[in-house]
Amino acid sequence: MRRPEQVADSGPMSPQSRGRKGKENKRAEVRGGSAEVVEDDDLGVAEMMDEVIARITEFERVDEPVDGEYLAAGLLAVGYGESAEYLEVFVRLFADRAEELATPGALAFLRCVTALTVEPVRTVAREAADRLAAAGVVPPAWVPELDEPLTAGEFVRWPDVEGTGATLFGSFARAGRTDGFLIFVDDENCGAAYDLAPFVGEGLTESRRLTDEQEPADAEPMTAGDFRWHVQAALDARMLHDRAAMEAGVEWDEPEEDDAIPHEVAEVVARARLQILPVAAKPLPIHVHPEFETGLV
Repeated sequence: MRRPEQVADSGPMSPQSRGRKGKENKRAEVRGGSAEVVEDDDLGVAEMMDEVIARITEFERVDEPVDGEYLAAGLLAVGYGESAEYLEVFVRLFADRAEELATPGALAFLRCVTALTVEPVRTVAREAADRLAAAGVVPPAWVPELDEPLTAGEFVRWPDVEGTGATLFGSFARAGRTDGFLIFVDDENCGAAYDLAPFVGEGLTESRRLTDEQEPADAEPMTAGDFRWHVQAALDARMLHDRAAMEAGVEWDEPEEDDAIPHEVAEVVARARLQILPVAAKPLPIHVHPEFETGLV
């Protein structure tokens, strides 16, 4: 995966504190409409919150909204492959800690979470941010750009000449800045996303140009609705495979560049971008593997 130009360090929480790989050490259990975090070992929530505080302080060194979004996505990736209720548990913890900090970086973090999530998580972050703003906390100068409308750009597809998949490209714009991503779809692996490479600014333009030069097939224009359908289907398939592997204690052997943004982090931003696109008329594919069914929802 290629690191997008000018995107801040957005690595996710460590696997140990996120409980994503190997032994799962924290789960969200929802009982009677309320959620509580259950710890199974001594890698507890307090340690995770220390990591959250360290990440929130980085928001004051961010210069552009997209940098903040990827930084926030590194925390939101804790919900990768989990239910909305699971993510809500942790966002409430994150929001509480941000309010305690009451710093410009904390407010910037909450605004980024608001931009990246859907209900009910969005309301949790938005209300916490509003309380900080009402208390007089002033966000960094770039934060108001998050409220500007996000608009769709260009969407294209390069089919693999051997019929094994395709490369998709999508771009978006907000407040005069552009970002987007390339996604590589592996049709030999259930149409799952093999790689998700985000880019911003000139890096996005260059990625489009180089892909056009290097792909043997001609670029095919896509409608915004088709792009959303294909990308969401690819991300859903990848997530199912990843979750099944994690449940089985298996890690995929998929080498990445040292400075690459992890798939689960880039996916947070990609899915948020897809939300502004029209929903295609045809339903998403039902992706079922009998060998993956146990323990999956």
